[in-house]
Amino acid sequence: GGKSGGKGGGRRRGRRDESPGAESINNEQPDFRMSPGEASKELDKVLSKMPDSAMEQEGSRFLQWRLLDNIGEDEEKDRIFAVALPNVADLASDVFGNFVVQKLFERGTPDQRERLADKMQREVFNLSTHKYGCRVVQKMLELLPTEAQVTIASELKGKVLQCVEDMHGNHVIQAMVKHMSSDSVDFVSKALTDSAERMAAHMYGCRVIQRLLEKCTQEQMADLIDKILGDVERLSMDKHGNYVVQCVLEHGDTEDIRRIIDAIRKDFSTFAKNKVSSNVVEKCFAVATTGSSSNLLSEDREMLYREVLERGRLLEDLATDKFGNYAVQSIIRYSRGEDRVALRKRIDAMEPDLRASAAGKHILGCMQKLEDGS
Repeated sequence: GGKSGGKGGGRRRGRRDESPGAESINNEQPDFRMSPGEASKELDKVLSKMPDSAMEQEGSRFLQWRLLDNIGEDEEKDRIFAVALPNVADLASDVFGNFVVQKLFERGTPDQRERLADKMQREVFNLSTHKYGCRVVQKMLELLPTEAQVTIASELKGKVLQCVEDMHGNHVIQAMVKHMSSDSVDFVSKALTDSAERMAAHMYGCRVIQRLLEKCTQEQMADLIDKILGDVERLSMDKHGNYVVQCVLEHGDTEDIRRIIDAIRKDFSTFAKNKVSSNVVEKCFAVATTGSSSNLLSEDREMLYREVLERGRLLEDLATDKFGNYAVQSIIRYSRGEDRVALRKRIDAMEPDLRASAAGKHILGCMQKLEDGS
């Protein structure tokens, strides 16, 4: 979770992982008040005008309604499937038709799903980079068995970066990483490794790299992480790249974490006072104190605390800085034992100055909260 208030300017990324454009179409299920007889007549009418009727809002909504688990019988679903099948690739990229195709995937039998997927062959890249088609490809990746997933994914080999840089295609690549085995998406991590520094600082590339770091083994990610660590100073200050660095802190091995902490320590004040990289500084303290490798990072943690507590007036300098104060709050929150006692003394001595600034008040509040809680 992020912090509320404090740093403005979109410092915390919102959940932007929904497929773009999804909100612009009001596709809530309407409440069709029809008797079974009326519904049956309406279905005959809608099916006689396919595929056009599925590409109109009312027809699309009616078909989606009949495809709901608790509404239409299997026999109805089979009729809709049979009529829709020949045009399913066109429907997939239609503003209203795509919803019908998604419902057919949800309600379809394994055999029907495979037949729908067959109709998409040679269209996967075009659909993936299409505003509406990308949703259907994501649905396919979610619901199809491994072999069919691999067939879909194979159409994107050699086009991974094109998809990643596309506002729709990046969602498909993220869905591949989410729903397929880590071995099956090896070609994705290889493609991103070749352009790792650029991709880590890319609006969509940073998301795909995060999904890979969350999913794949450290062996699979070693080359990619190595490239990121080679550029860690720049990426930590980059509005997209900092999320990748934080993700390595969370999912990398102890040596990767150590390299990031070392880089941050060498220029602590600059990173802590930067709107973006102050996030990475906070993450370093969190991971070194409570992360899964924290028992192996006690020396690194000790060096971080020495940097802050023994380097002249660094603590005082950061405490009243509008971004540095967030780093100081983390330093307080993750302090233990003697370090906390030393911090308490220093902050007591600063109290008059801290009261005079908004940033300083955050520090006093943080210290107070900790003492109330402990």
